[in-house]
Amino acid sequence: MNKKILFLGRESNLWLGLDEKQKEIEFKQGYSGEMSYVIDVMKKNGIDFKTHFFEIGNDFSELSDIFLKSGADIVFCDFYHNLAEEDDKKKWIFDELEKLRIPHYLSSSDTMKLMFDKILCQKKLKSSGIGVLPFMSVDVNNINSLDKFLTKYKKVILKPTQGYSSVGIAVFDEVDKAINHAKSLKEEYGDFIAEMFLEGKKEYQILIIGRKPEIYPVEVVIPLGKVYDEGMKEEHFSRDPVKSFDTYNKLIKLGKIINDTIGILDLARIDVISDSDNNLYPIDFNGIPYLAKINPHSGENASLTQIGKIFERSYESMIMEILGLH
Repeated sequence: MNKKILFLGRESNLWLGLDEKQKEIEFKQGYSGEMSYVIDVMKKNGIDFKTHFFEIGNDFSELSDIFLKSGADIVFCDFYHNLAEEDDKKKWIFDELEKLRIPHYLSSSDTMKLMFDKILCQKKLKSSGIGVLPFMSVDVNNINSLDKFLTKYKKVILKPTQGYSSVGIAVFDEVDKAINHAKSLKEEYGDFIAEMFLEGKKEYQILIIGRKPEIYPVEVVIPLGKVYDEGMKEEHFSRDPVKSFDTYNKLIKLGKIINDTIGILDLARIDVISDSDNNLYPIDFNGIPYLAKINPHSGENASLTQIGKIFERSYESMIMEILGLH
């Protein structure tokens, strides 16, 4: 018997100032371009569900009552935290669900935080014996610490410690430019991670779906002379089947190890880089709410669009896999 699902969303910034009728219109037009496709799939497949959308900054104090009144058996949540402006009021929805012992789809709160925080994730992988590129946390209050790191590794890539976007990512071989870049972005993004930049490398992505899990590796094809930084978005490159059988198997093995190490139970995309000896290094993680990219409107160049086509997986089948109904 299918479980009744409570779909928890977070009101979009675009909804601010709208009355309930206007919000309903905005929601029907696509939940502000985010997770409406998950709801469409549940409707199409006759899944019993309710929805609730929290205002930005909500403290989730009514979460237990909302769940009980919904009559649901389990929660599907499409966001991490409440976007409170003050740090002491910032709350993670999966923390609150687990404190209240409310069953939920997707990975545990600890796993979510690992995938969201690049430093925590790299430390976890390294301590588990998984090879990672040399990295350091760049404290915004001690940006000059970057000097020794860049001197040692000659070229580094800087990226915000937290988040899932390529915004803020850039490659540097001059310490002054690197420090200036970090200073210009520190107020918006906080601390940075500096990572050794590999020249002449190959890049791959590993898509992990469901609890089994299903693992799909692809090769990332980047135009000659380009690097993936803040000016190098998804529309500039494509994904192809992995050409080397040996590399394909190594990516599958790496995906399984990372899946078990991190505790992924839903969906994740792991970005991987290889050196000239074909050693593989995980460099980034994208998880829920990256699932927002699974919809027909995400564009031909979105990673899950391309990976799905390579392995003949539809958007709907991916969502049903995560819901345990595929």
